Amino acid sequence: MRSIVYNGVDLSDVCSAEVVEKVALPIVPDAMVVPGRAGALLVAGRIPPRLVRVRLFMDAGYRPGTNGVADIRHRVYSALCSTNGGTLRLPDEPELEYRDAVCTDAGAWSTLFEDGSGEVAFTLYDPVAYGMAWSEQDASIEVGGSWPTWPTFELVASAGSAVQVGCSGKVVRVEHTFTGGEIVRIDCGTEGVTIDGTDARADVTLASDFFSLDPGNATLAFSGCSSHVTVFRERWL
Repeated sequence: MRSIVYNGVDLSDVCSAEVVEKVALPIVPDAMVVPGRAGALLVAGRIPPRLVRVRLFMDAGYRPGTNGVADIRHRVYSALCSTNGGTLRLPDEPELEYRDAVCTDAGAWSTLFEDGSGEVAFTLYDPVAYGMAWSEQDASIEVGGSWPTWPTFELVASAGSAVQVGCSGKVVRVEHTFTGGEIVRIDCGTEGVTIDGTDARADVTLASDFFSLDPGNATLAFSGCSSHVTVFRERWL
């Protein structure tokens, strides 16, 4: 992979790319003034949208001529012009994907000829990258990545009054009259729950707490189901 892939459009056949990346992600701190204390008290911090700059080099592998170079430029314009944003893959991280990425700035081409280059900037409104997808049937799983991820659980309910999944003291419990065999899907990222495809958020108990999985080993506890599958994507900061 020698270029960017944006919204499924791979520019590798017309451009190579070089990522200009910051050393670290800046944090936006929340602080409050405390009487008698020097400075301020740090309360919390958050990760703001991330800015990534990419230099594109016209590199079609042949001599496209004046009209061909113009076609390349217009192809780049079209590929990057998405008002709704989209997914972005960078050449230095081919296995990772950024979502909610928008091209928010662009410089001028160094030349309008076939050796031209130019810099574009993407704002990553979801600054934590998505890595490999995993599907696990065991209760003890290994979570890769460097940032917590939101899992989705698919449970085959046993006959009874509830199904439940928990981890590290947090539990999601769905109370319903199950005859057995119903498919219960719990999406911790959206806090959505369905039973055989029908919205069942009203069946989630008030004490439930949708949870994320930290990188490393996670031990899950299931009850009220005959089988279960845990699906998640690695997240990389």
